[in-house]
Amino acid sequence: MIWHEMKEKLETSLLQTITINEKEVVWMDDHEIWVNEHMFDIQTKKLENGIYTFTGLYDEEETNLVKKYKDTTEKNNEDNQLLSSLFQLLESAFIEDDANSLITDLTIIEYRPLILQHMSSPFINILTPPPQA
Repeated sequence: MIWHEMKEKLETSLLQTITINEKEVVWMDDHEIWVNEHMFDIQTKKLENGIYTFTGLYDEEETNLVKKYKDTTEKNNEDNQLLSSLFQLLESAFIEDDANSLITDLTIIEYRPLILQHMSSPFINILTPPPQA
């Protein structure tokens, strides 16, 4: 019981009050906001003339979790974009000549990545007729 009371006194002494324009508040849930790149646990809030006054504590543990989640999500998005580009590159490299194929749509051929437009063909173009014996 004593530990609980000491913890409450410590938390009360660490409470901070911040003011933010109502339009700039980034709500994480009913009791938390994202402010100055940190999670802020709200103990009390008051809205007057479009300005919020929040009293609470910055939550470093949750801030670290949110930042890790954000970093992981950004990394996954970068990886997905890279994979998507790779698949588009591969798709354009293996276009079939079948006129009924969806892949041979003229727009795909026209916008084929430049690197593939300049790749040499595995076949040799013979510009002159073969010698006649």
